[in-house]
Amino acid sequence: MFATLVHYLNGAPAQPDAVAADISAKTPDGEATTMRRGVLQEHVCTKLLDVAGFTNVTTDVLPATLGGPRTADTLLVSAYHPS
Repeated sequence: MFATLVHYLNGAPAQPDAVAADISAKTPDGEATTMRRGVLQEHVCTKLLDVAGFTNVTTDVLPATLGGPRTADTLLVSAYHPS
């Protein structure tokens, strides 16, 4: 199970390919930083998992909180890998 952003914090759409993005963030102390993470379209996530041998891939979109700045929907992905 993992989660990724459905779109960038500025509203731009997710990437159609498996690439990492630098997302602006803040440390617990409030210092500005960036974090590398995927902002991927749903079909990209499911294809990557399928190629890696995962089955029963499911996705759910969790809506962003309302009223806050820089919010984004979250794509929650789960899958099973027979080992």
